[in-house]
Amino acid sequence: MTAPLTTPQIDTINAMSAEQRYDHFISQAIELKAVWGLDSKEGWVILPDDGEDHLPIWSHAELASQWAAGEFADCQPQAIPLNEWLEKWLPGMDTDGLLAAVCPNQEGDAIVVSAEELLEDFKTALESN
Repeated sequence: MTAPLTTPQIDTINAMSAEQRYDHFISQAIELKAVWGLDSKEGWVILPDDGEDHLPIWSHAELASQWAAGEFADCQPQAIPLNEWLEKWLPGMDTDGLLAAVCPNQEGDAIVVSAEELLEDFKTALESN
């Protein structure tokens, strides 16, 4: 288990461009062997946008918890083990046509990608390690 992110670390990540947060997400998910989403009694948070559904995901619980307010106040950050993410979640999301909103900041700015593309980016990063 790693130490929680500090406020300056959270601020630094949130200040990154969406592309930088995307790269950070991939590297941190591999290092920490998990990704984080928001879950509630009703299920995982899914964001509808222009007729497409997005699953917001983050590299750290603290980043996900920033979204657990307002309409998502009943949600809790929930870890998804990396092997489960790669072997079950991404293929299932691809089948369902569910996109990933990677590491959205407080303004909702994020890279939105298909599950297939995200899986390919993970495979490329894992091969280079």
